[in-house]
Amino acid sequence: MSISENLYKHAGLVFPAGAVVLALVFAGQIDPYLAFVATSWVIFGLLGLSLDVVWGRGGLLSLGQTAFYGLGGYFGSVVAINLAPATGNSLIWALPAGAAFGALAAAALGYVIFFARMGPLQSTILSYTFTLLLWSVTQTFKLDVGEASIGGDNGMSNIPGIVLGFGEDAEPLGPNAAFAAAIVIAALLYFFTRWLMRGTFGRIVDCIRIDAEKTELLGYDVRKYQLLNFAYSGALAGLAGALFGLWANYLNPSIFSVQEALLVPIYVLVGGLGTLSGAFLGALAIGALSFFLGGGAVGGQTTLILGGVLILLVLFLQNGILGGLGNLWRKSLSDPNEAARNAGAVKIDSTVLGEILQDAAKDAGPAKNMGTDEAFKQFGGVIPVNKVTQTFTPGKPYSLIGPNGAGKSSFLKTCVGMYKPEGGTVTLGHDDITHAPIFDRVRKGMGVKNQKPQVFGELTVADNLWTAAFARTHDTDKAEEVAAKILSMLGLEGQSGVQASALSHGQQQWLDIGMVLCLAPRVVLLDEPAAGMTNEETRELSSLVRTLAKHTTVVVVEHDMEFVRTLEGHVTVLHQGEVFAEGDIETLRADDRVLDIYLGRSEHV
Repeated sequence: MSISENLYKHAGLVFPAGAVVLALVFAGQIDPYLAFVATSWVIFGLLGLSLDVVWGRGGLLSLGQTAFYGLGGYFGSVVAINLAPATGNSLIWALPAGAAFGALAAAALGYVIFFARMGPLQSTILSYTFTLLLWSVTQTFKLDVGEASIGGDNGMSNIPGIVLGFGEDAEPLGPNAAFAAAIVIAALLYFFTRWLMRGTFGRIVDCIRIDAEKTELLGYDVRKYQLLNFAYSGALAGLAGALFGLWANYLNPSIFSVQEALLVPIYVLVGGLGTLSGAFLGALAIGALSFFLGGGAVGGQTTLILGGVLILLVLFLQNGILGGLGNLWRKSLSDPNEAARNAGAVKIDSTVLGEILQDAAKDAGPAKNMGTDEAFKQFGGVIPVNKVTQTFTPGKPYSLIGPNGAGKSSFLKTCVGMYKPEGGTVTLGHDDITHAPIFDRVRKGMGVKNQKPQVFGELTVADNLWTAAFARTHDTDKAEEVAAKILSMLGLEGQSGVQASALSHGQQQWLDIGMVLCLAPRVVLLDEPAAGMTNEETRELSSLVRTLAKHTTVVVVEHDMEFVRTLEGHVTVLHQGEVFAEGDIETLRADDRVLDIYLGRSEHV
């Protein structure tokens, strides 16, 4: 790896660290009034960081960050007013209290959003409504808590300043020292957040943003991770609010205003969505423009000029300042996806596959049966699954065939849990999983590959496999070992560093199957796995399925009759949501009733 590539890889660490050092140097040199104002830019950057965690990384545009910010500010200030006089230091009271209250508020709102499975638009609207509700309530809300007095529209005053010392004689920091303290606090939180988001937690959060359904199909409790990420963002916002209270010595309901709520996404967009450090750059850019334009001859046109700058950024730097710079830098580096263009057809190493399946049996136990009893699913007047009773056991592949609309994929999705049945039962081994969530079925031994390849396009091939393996092993080293074996089995070692989105359709199908194998499933459900594959790849897939069936229970939904014939397994024909016929493929091919429903002849349609 060249110096330029290595620097690019660690840019999120090197450049922010350099910026922190420069800012601390300037903190001791600049005018006290500018230092005072610049402290607010750092605080707003911290607030922007909280949004980037939940939006840029988690995929949810939350307009409730100022709600957590304001709640953390009020609660942290109440605690500081009452307890700081005893110790002198105000930060040790205000910041933890603000962070805790912000996290609790975010967790409460997040529970409603994520466990009700709201869509992105509904979630954004609810978070915005929550902020507006707080703004309205705090206009008239009055309460005395010890020495602290919340005065409704009059706000809260008498908040101690930023005090680092201890004892009765400890004095609030001056503007320049307070600016330096805010920089240090923000830097520590940024680097911790960066570490968190580059770790396992952050990778899973990224996967949820890219494809939440696939993440759950790997066995991750998606809602738990979404809630934790949202709560963490609330903690950051609440801490920023508490720091703002100490900086301003005063709070009022305007902290919950519409203007404040809409400014936060602007900070993130200007700096660069998903970059984490971009939130601080955006807050600095907007704050500095407002400050310097507001004091000049064009002061009356500040809003107009800011609006023009934002429009230009959106048009020409669609991922903000840092995103634009990153795109330019990448053009000078070697293309990591070049290996994808030179890749040949995937060829399965049967020896490695056999070893993997034997190891899986040792780790995850023997294969399990799967069955349905009178499974019934209805969508209004349409019944895609009509009291289907089937039992699938290990030893041979099972194929589900039938014309379009026969209910094949709907039956499979009912088994997986994507569709909740109105009647009947679904069992996996000795467990009734009829109403179990998807991730729980996967943890019990189910592996699922849907009709279209589902891979995390922004991650590399190796990272896709590692993420799947970690869901089962919960051990980073073991996950590396499993992922390496699957990579070797697929013959994709040369493409390990390639982004999954750069692979061909057929290779993505194989990668998706590889991710399923990383789970060591005891039951494997494949929905049209041969779609988009070449004849050579289809032959390899047939061999893989037959080998799998010797160690696990395998159910395949497929349209390709020749592929089904090569599996040499049991075939079930579905028609209008019901089991129409069963047997081996040759017998069914000779059945006039089966030909009628495929050809649309009237007798059996």
